[in-house]
Amino acid sequence: QKKNPCRKPAHLPNHLQRLRVSEIRERQPSVIGQFKYDERLREENIPSPTLSSGKELKCAAQLQLTDPLPDVGQPHTGSGLQKKTTFDLPSDSSDVTLEDIERCYDIGRAVGDGNFAVVRECRRRDNVQTLAVKIVERSKLIGREHMMQNELSLLGSLCHPRIVRLFAHHHTHTHSYLVMELVGGGDLFDAISEKGRFSESEAGLMVSDVSEALNYIHCKSIVHRDVKPENLLVSDRTAPSICRLKLGDFGLAMVVTEPVFTICGTPTYVAPEILCETGYGVAVDVWALGVILYILLCGFPPFRSKERDQEELFQLIKQGHFHFLSPYWDPISEARGLVTALLQPDPTMRLTAEQTWLHPWVTAMASICRQRALTDRAERSTADDAAEPDRIHKIAPSMVAVLIRCCNGWMSCTNIRNAH
Repeated sequence: QKKNPCRKPAHLPNHLQRLRVSEIRERQPSVIGQFKYDERLREENIPSPTLSSGKELKCAAQLQLTDPLPDVGQPHTGSGLQKKTTFDLPSDSSDVTLEDIERCYDIGRAVGDGNFAVVRECRRRDNVQTLAVKIVERSKLIGREHMMQNELSLLGSLCHPRIVRLFAHHHTHTHSYLVMELVGGGDLFDAISEKGRFSESEAGLMVSDVSEALNYIHCKSIVHRDVKPENLLVSDRTAPSICRLKLGDFGLAMVVTEPVFTICGTPTYVAPEILCETGYGVAVDVWALGVILYILLCGFPPFRSKERDQEELFQLIKQGHFHFLSPYWDPISEARGLVTALLQPDPTMRLTAEQTWLHPWVTAMASICRQRALTDRAERSTADDAAEPDRIHKIAPSMVAVLIRCCNGWMSCTNIRNAH
């Protein structure tokens, strides 16, 4: 196939330049000229970038969201369905004020940050439900407004347990506030940095989660285009090394109805058809998942340049040349076949997200890991129950007296401090 003659050069955002995974986070050297991000506003037929902050949530029962989100900018009554209010993409005029937002949400500690935004924990003042709010400084998005448009349009239309939910978005004159599901376990990049490598069962469970999410969006003709550990959030750690994942950050996502030629993504995880400019589709996400699986099992990426030369890295990716190095891969057997099937340079020969999700190795490893998590949880519960009487007996007599007096309601804070 011929290259797209209409493709224009663009720029890759700085936050997409992180390459190494097995070491502490560090920046890549500036990218070469051809590997740049498309700054043009996209013209694909994607949903309108609006979301009602007062609409009932389809996944309310699943996410324990029993009430609609409050209407920012409207008087808050504290009960009942709020008047439906739609907040459009940021414009020259402010939709709401900071006071409006603070009246509806109690914004707390930071749980993450990036080049364009900070993510903070927040609570709804009407029912004290804990959520997350992504606060974006609009001045930093000049020329990249379409990234927020994608996140609002696509993420706001998705409802899946393996995808971070967007519930509402509000915009002041200077900032945009994206109210989202709180995922408090950090990201997979941090987990890899802490642990280095994972067992086959642990990796299988994570691949199951990600492939399930990818299958969901691919069925809607949505390609993520930036699947990487930094964009996979840890929703639950039933054990120190057992991570359940959710897919987030849809800034580069788009609806695909025909081959795409825009070069974008993150160097370590970019698929060969993107670099070859032959046109690509949803299969690029599966390639990235193959790279992630390789990293999970051995602790380093399959395609590496010893001199950290990006041109050399891209040549290795386009050729699809990688090896299962000893001794890292010696104890691993069946997973090798899956990695090879995911890292096929020809996208037509590559597994789909659905085939990956239903792969025998993935289903077997995920089942083993889930059972292990249940066993660990049961053992911890039994140990806690057994230790409870000992903890009660070990309470100092003076403290017991303090507790009794406090329960009777006649001891002041000063007396509590001085009681023993």
